[in-house]
Amino acid sequence: MLEIGEKVKDFETWYQWWHTKANFYEHKKLFEIAMAYHRASLFYLSFTDERKLVAYQAFRRCFERHYQNDGFEYFNVPYEYGKLPAIYIPKKESKKTLLIMSGFDSFAEELVSWFYPIKDQLDANIILFDGPGQGSTPFQKLYFTSDYEKVVSTVLDYFEVDEADGIGVSWGGYFILRAAAFEKRLKRCICFDIFYSGLDALKLQITPSEYDFLKQSLQLEQKELIDKIITTRAKQDLSLKWILQHGTDITGENSPYDLIKNISKHSIAPYLQDVNQDCLLLAGSKDMFVPKERLLDIENELVNARSVTSSLFDEKTGGSLHCQVDDPSVALKENVSFLQNE
Repeated sequence: MLEIGEKVKDFETWYQWWHTKANFYEHKKLFEIAMAYHRASLFYLSFTDERKLVAYQAFRRCFERHYQNDGFEYFNVPYEYGKLPAIYIPKKESKKTLLIMSGFDSFAEELVSWFYPIKDQLDANIILFDGPGQGSTPFQKLYFTSDYEKVVSTVLDYFEVDEADGIGVSWGGYFILRAAAFEKRLKRCICFDIFYSGLDALKLQITPSEYDFLKQSLQLEQKELIDKIITTRAKQDLSLKWILQHGTDITGENSPYDLIKNISKHSIAPYLQDVNQDCLLLAGSKDMFVPKERLLDIENELVNARSVTSSLFDEKTGGSLHCQVDDPSVALKENVSFLQNE
């Protein structure tokens, strides 16, 4: 950490540090470390930077080498004009299926390290996949979409699955509930974490007065004004700068205004009344992308759900951050308990 602090100053030096270390560990055949470092190296690179694809290919190469004896199967699910990458982890003699979908910036490959360790506690064949705009799919110019039920239905059809449980990670907390509102082959849904609205993620990156002004400007379609304000703001805020860069990459939009209009479509509010499955809602008290108050909103609006179970993690329990990254074990325990309960 001290070395990173001394040498990493911006997006470029971040890439250089992790890239150098990743190559070192891959040369040493320490593939688990190397794949994590290759993944880190590509994080702040734009999809327009050729090095991002090279880094992803190295990440995937090390991933497959590390898990080469674990019986994984790899698929490319046809979707529109491209293909969705999927990782199938079979469970001997199990007839159940668990779908795991990612969010705004994660790759299905990296989620394997979260869920593979608990596979023996789950009676299910596991399918991890990236939808449009997720993982490596932007390299195919497949872009983020709010109507995720189409994605889930396509994956279920491809694997000929009649019934499945689903886990949505991060923005996937929106995707899993949106899919469940339409796709009734989903029986149990886990929001790991909850995700109510795409605009919530932006709201927590700026001040309340800035957000109120932004909403009003959006209603008045003040494109030039919004582009100018957000672009200027991002020059002083690395987190916002990255959100804009990555967001435009995965949505195919060209400006802050168009990106915000795009992600504003990602609101679960109109669809919660159509969710009639069993639901597990997880939230962190200090989530930097989802206001904790949204947990109660979703609970109250899931009026037709078969059942609703909720957990709000805080500093005392551990797991207070987004997707419980400070202690994923507490959330994974809740996942297992929910899925084991018939």
